[in-house]
Amino acid sequence: MRRREFIIGLGFATPWPIAAANAQPDVRALRGQILLMQAEGIADRLAQFIKEIQNEVGWTTQLPSTGGYSIEQRRFDALRLLRQTPAVTELSLLDAEGKEFYKASRLAMDVIGSGTDYSREAKFTETVAKKIYYGPVYLRRESEPYMTLGLAGTRTDAGASVIELNLGLLSEIVQQIKVGNGGVAYVLDGEGRVIAHPDSVVRKSLRDLSSLAHVQEARTSRSAGSARIARDMNDQKVVAAYARVAGPGWLVVVELPISEWT
Repeated sequence: MRRREFIIGLGFATPWPIAAANAQPDVRALRGQILLMQAEGIADRLAQFIKEIQNEVGWTTQLPSTGGYSIEQRRFDALRLLRQTPAVTELSLLDAEGKEFYKASRLAMDVIGSGTDYSREAKFTETVAKKIYYGPVYLRRESEPYMTLGLAGTRTDAGASVIELNLGLLSEIVQQIKVGNGGVAYVLDGEGRVIAHPDSVVRKSLRDLSSLAHVQEARTSRSAGSARIARDMNDQKVVAAYARVAGPGWLVVVELPISEWT
């Protein structure tokens, strides 16, 4: 087990070896390191989650959008993807001109040959230009956060594969992490909105925390941030650490009540 994974599981669940020296700088430094490693460990898990989704969808970008591959074969492959990857709720296949020729969904009937033109939309233009597109997080039917993810292969005639991704699993991951007795871990999108949190009310409102000082610092930093004293969303004093998720650029924030720090 890697050290970072061990720290995630350990958290602050076990008694500190120098209980009488809570306020000593070296003990606080150790706690700060644990907070930081928890944030980095969660960020690693989320990056791996996104990478696995990309791998599952990636093979669809290697097929030509027209000719040599029937709709029935496309349907079979789409059903297999939806079965193997529960977080994917919808797959839309766009041809080289940005027009949709097939869509499979868990929530609606398949659509064949709609011809809907997405050639001017970011989910096509950004995907083709950068080979990958991380769309903004949004709420679907005031439920869980979702994100549009676009992938394009090396073939110029393959077009793009665009999925709608349920981000509910992110909250399941952060809920597994014990941060002291009253601490919390959560995830922010690039705009500073909460997209994963143990509290479903916070998560399902995409609460904007961009005005918090430690969030502002995290959004402008390119690397993980060492533990610092801050104010949380309820204006309570906490010690916070953060780490960035490779790929979509989300932020993992871990906060410990100041009462458990001093």
